[in-house]
Amino acid sequence: MQKTTFKKIQYPLFFLIWTLVSLYLFLIFVPIPNSLGTDLELSWQYAISRAAVDKLIFGKDIIFTYGPLGYLVHGAALEQNFITVTKFRFIVYFILFVAVSLKIAKLKTKLQKLAIFSSWLLLVSINISLTYQNISTGYQILFIFLIILSIVDNLPIKLTRWCAVSLGAFAGFCLLTKFTLGIATAGSLCLLFLGNFFDSIKKNSNYLINLFALLDSLLAAISVSFILLSPDFYISNLYKILVCLVVSGTSGLLAWFNQLKLDRKVVLKAGEKITSSRNLISKSRIRTASWYVFYIIYCSGLVVTIFSSYPSLIDYLKHSLDVASSYSSAMSLVGSKRELILAVSEIALISILLVLVAKQGSLGFTLALFLCLFLAFKHGFVRHSVNHVVIFSWCTLIVVSLCLPKVRGVRIQKFSYLLYFYVLVIAFIFWIPLGTSSPRSVTPDMAIKNLTYLFNPSSLHSSIQANSNNNLAVEKLPTSMTSIVENKKVDIVPWEISLVAANNLNWKPRPIFQSYSAYTTTLDNLNFKSLSAEPRDYIFYDFSAIDGRHPFFDEPRTFAYIFCNYKLNSYLPKSSQQNKFSYPTNLLLLEKLFSSGCSPSVSTSKTSTVRWNNSQHIEASDRSIILAKVKFTYSLFGKIYKSLFRSPPVTMQVTYADGSK
Repeated sequence: MQKTTFKKIQYPLFFLIWTLVSLYLFLIFVPIPNSLGTDLELSWQYAISRAAVDKLIFGKDIIFTYGPLGYLVHGAALEQNFITVTKFRFIVYFILFVAVSLKIAKLKTKLQKLAIFSSWLLLVSINISLTYQNISTGYQILFIFLIILSIVDNLPIKLTRWCAVSLGAFAGFCLLTKFTLGIATAGSLCLLFLGNFFDSIKKNSNYLINLFALLDSLLAAISVSFILLSPDFYISNLYKILVCLVVSGTSGLLAWFNQLKLDRKVVLKAGEKITSSRNLISKSRIRTASWYVFYIIYCSGLVVTIFSSYPSLIDYLKHSLDVASSYSSAMSLVGSKRELILAVSEIALISILLVLVAKQGSLGFTLALFLCLFLAFKHGFVRHSVNHVVIFSWCTLIVVSLCLPKVRGVRIQKFSYLLYFYVLVIAFIFWIPLGTSSPRSVTPDMAIKNLTYLFNPSSLHSSIQANSNNNLAVEKLPTSMTSIVENKKVDIVPWEISLVAANNLNWKPRPIFQSYSAYTTTLDNLNFKSLSAEPRDYIFYDFSAIDGRHPFFDEPRTFAYIFCNYKLNSYLPKSSQQNKFSYPTNLLLLEKLFSSGCSPSVSTSKTSTVRWNNSQHIEASDRSIILAKVKFTYSLFGKIYKSLFRSPPVTMQVTYADGSK
């Protein structure tokens, strides 16, 4: 009797403590929008928000890894979109908190609950680092999506297709925020239904429903991304999709009625007695045929609509894919071997766990989790830095955490629990360097401050605006320079777009607005065509590059055009600046020439091939430009290595005429 009474007292007390701790952590990690700043990352955050405000066309005017809705998850909170950005990020944060709470409530064991809770806590705690403020919003969306997938995997078959359409639409939205987030969500959803389709074939039941669910999710994702591609075309694109749905739906219904009439005639002519079982088979066949008609007509209408509409969804997807796929070849950064070895060991062990879970009837869900794990590994170790590795470590936690409830068998459960502790320990190892950065306060004062912001957004706005003005003060240009470019079209090379915000410039960006992102010849040519077709009046140029690159190696054809068609107007030496810039170089103001300053021979197409490690050389005469393309060929193993991991970074030594290198 005493034990029962003790349990009755203990449980409410534990629940109360758990609730208070959860609410406190919830307030501590409330996402606060970034202030505007002067480094490379804050510059592109400003750029994608500014592009959305100016209603530039993504895929044409702007080409980046983020889309027209990217400012919601990782853009700067500007005057025009502050409320929208702040509300969106808080709603995502709140939905994740609710989803995690509901997931924890449904789990059976304390360890399973702890695993999900630790995954949530590590993800939202990224926001305590100034370097990583709000970068977790996209991953919070992915976390919500994966939790929903874990629920969908166990839903009644009748709800499968409704979930497919809803989650497909959600994936289409994600595709317009961050391209890789769209790939992760849409790809995971497709793999879920594809795996379920193969499982149902083995069981010989419901395989058509899973096949249709796969098609539903794909069509919903493409349709929604087409509708939301540009705010100026929302209504017209919605009408086009509705027309396609009405036409294809009507055709499907007509096919259903026609097939039903034919089936009845055949039965009556044969003089058969219609039984209930034959009726069910007949209705199922008729329903399937009508869906085939619907899909054929809707897909045809959707393809014609997309290819004939402006702005072009095809251009957006193609160019975003070009940037994303080239990232692993152009942005290689080698980090700690110890971290890489630990990460590979995690992938190997998690892969074993996923295979075991797949054998127990969850093939689709494990394929979805493996895709997210692979993408996180690529993102974390192509550009091997602390900021990227911590995201991979979080992904390992969430994959193992979501697998734990699906594991059956004592031995497999022991293995999965040991694996969870293993990835948790490695996560802390990876996150230790992150804790040494400038953190946000995690004291009760911070919780109270965030609570005040929730009920008084104007105070938050004022605080962020003040911080932004203070940060941008270092990039205020002298009046002698700003008066020259006033109301003139300007561009920024290579990447300090914060100059635009600090000086209220009339910014006309190149499509790939930061030079280092013009990874391929195709991307470089897009920038060249933009500049040559609509020359900017002035260009702010800084002779600098990231990762120790030579500045001329970024967007070479574009720079060749600038070299020939612009002259120096003025410059701002660092030694005479009233406000020192964040980068230790000189800022040049280039002015458009009336005619090209290069000799005609520069534009003459002359090509010469020089083999690597050959004594042959090419001399450059005065006022001439040589564009060199270094070509590497990969073996079969090299191609696989590059696809699964990264391209090894290449170093080239350039020797100038004066002997400097």
